Amino acid sequence: MTEATKTLRRRHLSSQRRLANLCAEISWRPQWTGFAAPLLVFAFLFLNPSLVSAQGQALDKQNYYRAVEFCRSAVVRPIALNADRTIACLDGKIDEGTDRTPVDNLKEGGLFAVRSAGGDIASTVALSNQIGDRQATVIVYDYCLASCANYLLIAPTYAYVLKGALVAWDYESTEPALPSCSRYASVRMPSGEFRLQRGSCEPMPEKEADWRRVVLAQNKFFKQRVIDPLFEAPPDNRYLRKVRKNLYFDSVLDHRIAWTLHPRYFARLFKTKVIYEAYPESQTDVDDLVSRLHLELKVIYDP
Repeated sequence: MTEATKTLRRRHLSSQRRLANLCAEISWRPQWTGFAAPLLVFAFLFLNPSLVSAQGQALDKQNYYRAVEFCRSAVVRPIALNADRTIACLDGKIDEGTDRTPVDNLKEGGLFAVRSAGGDIASTVALSNQIGDRQATVIVYDYCLASCANYLLIAPTYAYVLKGALVAWDYESTEPALPSCSRYASVRMPSGEFRLQRGSCEPMPEKEADWRRVVLAQNKFFKQRVIDPLFEAPPDNRYLRKVRKNLYFDSVLDHRIAWTLHPRYFARLFKTKVIYEAYPESQTDVDDLVSRLHLELKVIYDP
């Protein structure tokens, strides 16, 4: 337990004791009658918002874990919806033909639990827009990779990553209507910096209309959800670029490269509030997650 967590816990327990003492006083003092007692309790809570916040967060976390428990059970895959329509699940890849109807039936403000390695970009963008329309909270368990991290994670206004879950970005093709290519090239970003990026795959003439449609949908999605107008997916930083360059200096790669991104960057990148229950503490932690989850990729840790 970190020192900050210990401090928060001490404050929380102190507030609980003060409230208990106050309620004990109210119970025997004859002058606290009628509606005066509840008003005093309300005033106490108003002056101690951290107590209300901590209790609310604990309740939210319980609901998140209950949602994941449902999604791990014998439900329809890849997308399922519970009986009261408060929980939707995605467990698996998002293909072009994936039935996304259950998400349309999710109650507004519901929970969307996801474990996915990504999939078809156009379908993932469409699913992300559905999640945003339902104002759902995204809950990541086990892993959220590639297009899952690029789109589903930032689809709503709030997302929560459970302890032991891995969120990792990788290079999509610069032409999102096509499969990712294996060729890499140094690409100049709008900021003027260079970074390694998947090379262009020219669409066939008969696919060009679809390609343009997907690019427009992708650009519209990011325009609504990112803060920096110069943002380019996938998000990274200079440290990650340097590590990738040192690891993979060749221009034609078959490597599956992915990376984490420290949550401290999120506030200046995304409008979505992304909360980690426990961000990994080292490259060893990330390697252990990759091994435990049986993922066939190299994930670089962003400290």
